[in-house]
Amino acid sequence: MAGDVKDFRMQEIHTPSAFEGALWAAAGVKDAITIFHAPPGCYINQHVNMLVNDWTLELYSTNLSYANVMQGAEDRLEEVMRTVIAKRKPKAIFVVTAPSVEVTQDDVEGVAAKVGFKDTAVIRPPIGGTVNDGKDAAFVSMLSLLEPAPDKIDRTVNLIGPTFSTFNWMADLCELRRMLEGIGVTVNAVLTAGATVEELQRAPRAALNLCLYPYDCGLTAAREMERRFGIPYLDTIIPIGFENSARWLEDIAAFFNFDPTPFVKEEMKSAIDFARANMFFAVTFEMTAALSFDNNNTYAVGISEFYGQEAGVEVVMCSVSSERAAERIRVRCGNVLLNPTIDEKRAAYVSTAPMVIFGNFYDKKISMDEGFKNFIFADIPTIGYLSTENCPFMGFRGAKYLVQSLVNEVYMGIFLETKGEMEGAISTGVVPWEIEAQQALIKVSELIPHFVRATAVKKLHQAAEQAAQERGGKVTLAIVQEVADKYTPTKFKAKFSAVFDSGSGAGAPAADAEEEEIPVEGLSFTLPWDENAKKRLEEVPSAFRKAAVSNTEDYARQHAHKRITLAVFEAFRKELGM
Repeated sequence: MAGDVKDFRMQEIHTPSAFEGALWAAAGVKDAITIFHAPPGCYINQHVNMLVNDWTLELYSTNLSYANVMQGAEDRLEEVMRTVIAKRKPKAIFVVTAPSVEVTQDDVEGVAAKVGFKDTAVIRPPIGGTVNDGKDAAFVSMLSLLEPAPDKIDRTVNLIGPTFSTFNWMADLCELRRMLEGIGVTVNAVLTAGATVEELQRAPRAALNLCLYPYDCGLTAAREMERRFGIPYLDTIIPIGFENSARWLEDIAAFFNFDPTPFVKEEMKSAIDFARANMFFAVTFEMTAALSFDNNNTYAVGISEFYGQEAGVEVVMCSVSSERAAERIRVRCGNVLLNPTIDEKRAAYVSTAPMVIFGNFYDKKISMDEGFKNFIFADIPTIGYLSTENCPFMGFRGAKYLVQSLVNEVYMGIFLETKGEMEGAISTGVVPWEIEAQQALIKVSELIPHFVRATAVKKLHQAAEQAAQERGGKVTLAIVQEVADKYTPTKFKAKFSAVFDSGSGAGAPAADAEEEEIPVEGLSFTLPWDENAKKRLEEVPSAFRKAAVSNTEDYARQHAHKRITLAVFEAFRKELGM
């Protein structure tokens, strides 16, 4: 039976579509009724999703049959609309069309006009569009319920972007409302999560629109509202982190021509007190994080900037679904993935070895498979994840929470992994180890940062024994070198090379290392090197000069250096701790 064992791997995850985005945006309006003009399969799938996430709402469907789709579904839609109006007496009706209806081009607008319910909006998400395309389609369609306002109310804003399915939307809204009230600005309306129809209809009276998720959705609606209702908008600053939260408030205050300094100063003082009391900079400056935000590119941009500029956390890998977001993040992160596959993510996690991973349910599963212990939920899907107003990502309180959650997750992982110890027996007794191999693993462990040492060494230990079992022998020095090279980040490999050098006391170099002398003149360079930088290569053991050249040039490209100078070479060595 052993030969029948199969390695089950996770399949590619479902990417939310424009139809789901439109549904989630429409369903967020509390006293409106959403009718999903779709076959029963589509409705059941979305209804289950809403139940899992504990969204308290009513979703109706036309439950189209095959005959309805082929012969026309106008009669079925009219029947459902009249029933809903008579029984539920909604404040508004949103009709969201499914792909099958879009293909047959049903006259949905004609049915709505025939029924005659005044506050009806037809939302037609684009076929093949993204989840954010669907949200934008919903926002713009809802504008048909709004009438231009003769006067604007000073110091009032609309918040555009939060919808059901936006991770942490409730907590973010709570914090941003608090901040705006702190400087004397009132939130007039929210598009759309948690809003009422009355709130939506007073949106044209606001003096300013704020796009909260500009790298995802909301800009299309903001531009259309500027055209229809004369409301300008701001979208340049993402209020994530202490500095950007302050700048966000300052920009809003500048628009209304008043000074927000008293409130901003008090919030920044609170931030400084938080940093001093917890001394978090002493911890975070050594930390690394991976951000996987396939459904919230704005979080990816904001958190990467906050961690990199203020908290001293290195973002070693970032996954997004927007090229615009990817372009901005690449300034601070050399490993940005755009719409990656599961296997591409898996490889990036292994190669960058972050101390903590931010992501969704699928990222959690991938990271667990690869032995990562530290994980923070930060994106959909989450499968019933509980989120309250006390854990925002945006605003001043959001910055504190992002630091708090990161530090606590890493420290908890350390204590659970080490149980107060960092050393123990190498051999499990199942696979024998050569003495040289045991000594090499101990030396490698001493070179790995403390925060990830236990997890990393366990991974190397397991991989080495697995390789030995597959080959039917002992764990040798060559196997330890092989797994150390395969499962550790590039920036550590040069450190590890000393362990396997004959002069290190751990034994002779592995058999596949080149033993002959490789002169510097015989190396291949893809970037221009200064002579003094090349001369420094002579200090590198011959067997590892090729790797030194390759790794140094990779470092140069990541830091936008077009030439290898002595300063660049030394900076790379310093990063390696050599």
